[in-house]
Amino acid sequence: MSRTHAVVRGALLLGAIGVAAGCGDGGDVIAPAPNDPLFSSYVALGNSITAGYQSAGINDSTQKQSYAVLLAKQMNTRFAYPSLVSPGCPPPIANLLTGARVGGATSTASTCLLRAPASVSATINNVAVPGIATIDPISVGGTPGAQNSNPLVQLILGGETMVQKALDNHPTFATVWIGNNDILAPALGGFPAGATPVTTFTSNYSKDINALVAGAPGIKGVLIGVVQVAGAPLLFQAGLIQASPLVAGAAAQVAGRPVALDPATCAGANAGALINFQALGAIRSRPAAAPGTIFCQKVAGGGQNDPGDNGVLDIAEQASVTATINAYNAYIKAKADSIGFAYYDPNPALAALHSSGAIPPFPNLASTTAPFGQYFSLDGVHPAAAAHVVIANELIALINATYKTSLNPIAAQ
Repeated sequence: MSRTHAVVRGALLLGAIGVAAGCGDGGDVIAPAPNDPLFSSYVALGNSITAGYQSAGINDSTQKQSYAVLLAKQMNTRFAYPSLVSPGCPPPIANLLTGARVGGATSTASTCLLRAPASVSATINNVAVPGIATIDPISVGGTPGAQNSNPLVQLILGGETMVQKALDNHPTFATVWIGNNDILAPALGGFPAGATPVTTFTSNYSKDINALVAGAPGIKGVLIGVVQVAGAPLLFQAGLIQASPLVAGAAAQVAGRPVALDPATCAGANAGALINFQALGAIRSRPAAAPGTIFCQKVAGGGQNDPGDNGVLDIAEQASVTATINAYNAYIKAKADSIGFAYYDPNPALAALHSSGAIPPFPNLASTTAPFGQYFSLDGVHPAAAAHVVIANELIALINATYKTSLNPIAAQ
């Protein structure tokens, strides 16, 4: 296994999470009576966030919470989605510390209850597939290798490409949120060099959007930028372990032993290294006598299992990740401008949640439902229901301003 794939691809960037059994309504959430001709046929292309993936899993209940479903409701337009039978495919995590999943003892990460038969229709409007990257939307079956083992590719797209599945609806409006998975897993794993190069990203993205626009002349919509991975609540600053006894105690609880910073690699500004919360679980798996030491930089001679590399974003790597995502987003905005679409950058809203304290600097292990705060689900990467409302409302404001429509905002949940 390459180090890029040490973290599962798409295990993505963004509160009660609502993981109860699906409602079995066939996956059609709106009657076809749009309040504006622009929304006669709305399609949502994307990856896990758009699909409604939460807490490392997805089912009908989490699908309903997607910002795309919320948008469709405000548009009053048909919006069919591939309803996944509870407990899910895979079932969402129900407990951060134990890893238990919805459905109890019979539920594992390999569980897949498939689609509800009533949701199988000639066309669906939410064609997003968890795990896809920019290379995938115009490829049948997704990326060779990793994507071919993803059952959601076939369950959702049914042998078509994502773009073709969207075009089956003769869309008049689209939201497109792809690109997060081009860098998410490498960054979370501590190996940002494994991200899709900017030149490859722009080539892939251009082909995806060109295919969509060519197949639906006159279509309008919104292109959405890539989330800054450094803001994922799953990552915490190493220095918090020294600065906060509460954090040190919680880290020791997860690691199964006291956790300390390596004085050489974590000196000074290097204590700002970002540590993947899952690295604490890796410490627990070490031999009982091994120290619970966190390294904030690579260790000389550390090799493939360098403890300052796996699950660690040092200061230089953080700068590299930020620069790469900024370049991705500069291209997405330029592409949106060139085709007459609006561009939405989700990062200011997420940064505001951080600065307000709504996203905690370290997970609150006393909370069984919202250790990462109400805006992020139990995987510390994917948005929870409250964040989807924020995203939907920001998109509504942007759509209204750009296209002179009058969509109503969503009331606070």
